[in-house]
Amino acid sequence: MAPQVKRAKTAFQFYQSTNLSEIKTGLGPGTTMGTAMAELSSRWKILSDQERETYIQLEEDDRERYRRESAKADEKAHAEQIARRELLTIQQGETSKSRGARKRIDEERDQKERNRKRRREEYLENMDPEELRERQRIKAKKRAETLKRQRHREAQEKAVADRHKKLDKTASAQASKRLDYLLGQSSIFAKLKMGTGTHTEEDDQEHAHHSHRSPNKNEDLEDEDEIEQHIFLTKQPSCIKGGTLKPYQLEGLNWMIHLAEKGLNGILADEMGLGKTLQSISILAYHFEYLKLQGPHLICVPKSTLSNWMKELKRWCPDLRAIRFHGPREEREEMIREYFTPQAAAHDGRRPTKQIKDEERGEMIDDNSKNPRKWDVCVTTYEICNTEKKTLSKFAWKYLVIDEVRSGHKHLFFNLLFT
Repeated sequence: MAPQVKRAKTAFQFYQSTNLSEIKTGLGPGTTMGTAMAELSSRWKILSDQERETYIQLEEDDRERYRRESAKADEKAHAEQIARRELLTIQQGETSKSRGARKRIDEERDQKERNRKRRREEYLENMDPEELRERQRIKAKKRAETLKRQRHREAQEKAVADRHKKLDKTASAQASKRLDYLLGQSSIFAKLKMGTGTHTEEDDQEHAHHSHRSPNKNEDLEDEDEIEQHIFLTKQPSCIKGGTLKPYQLEGLNWMIHLAEKGLNGILADEMGLGKTLQSISILAYHFEYLKLQGPHLICVPKSTLSNWMKELKRWCPDLRAIRFHGPREEREEMIREYFTPQAAAHDGRRPTKQIKDEERGEMIDDNSKNPRKWDVCVTTYEICNTEKKTLSKFAWKYLVIDEVRSGHKHLFFNLLFT
């Protein structure tokens, strides 16, 4: 910082510094500063030029001193300004981390690291060689275990990523198949796809006319070859226990199977008490028995029906292992560690080929001892789906059941769909 320069004095100020004390003494005790300054001023005015010459010379000398010191101070201030400006600009060979506070912090950190290494070396030098070898062995073992866990976790993450990539390809093919099916259901969709303009009644008549006549037998044979084969159940899956599906319920099950083949969604809009829950469980039983897929399946329900869904699953299809994913955060975190592991997410969902006898039920059941996923159906609420979407999104869900989207749950329902 540039030094402060003492201001230059005038000739009167030099006269005051040499004569004020004498004047105050001459005027006697009790003289005020104002009276003394008035007397000093009157005496200065009557001084001759020759008497003033001494004080004028002192004034010129002091002004010269002020100019000289001011020049030096300005030079120093200019040099400091240039130095500060250079500190704000990275010079050649410098980096942003080798300047200012960062440089000081790095130097302090390096010094602490050097001190730590020095103390460690001194400690190892004074340690017993046998103890040192044992410590090194334990450290190497821990490092190997850590590396093994890292590789295992990377393999699990890769398996989950591959599973999702395969699912994306399947979903893309299914979306194309679904679009072709929908376009084939209506001439309106077909014309929109081809961009041929508006749809008229004449077009309907022409389409209906051509759909029923065949120009020749070859075309009839080709049409027969193109007819798709659909699965149609004449009886309920054998894993449905405790009752028999009514005809309309079996028809609803076949309708859901047909939608699942086309990759379409559907809504069961039967009146209350007609067995929509049982039909929903039946489509999961169809996947289990005929497609040999255990899951995973996700059922999102209001909190009030959570317990009822668990009871119905156990009653109608005990072969499906269902879990209730709900509760406080600590309880959910424990469930995530136990049930929603990366190994469980990477499982392909296929049923095991080996079966064992269930002593409690007296029936043959799947041997899931080697299955990393301990459940087939996850029953939860809309709130938990949105709260734990990061955990649930790891799984490639086979089937999604959403129960009773009431007005109070609409925003949660749409958040779930877009997730």
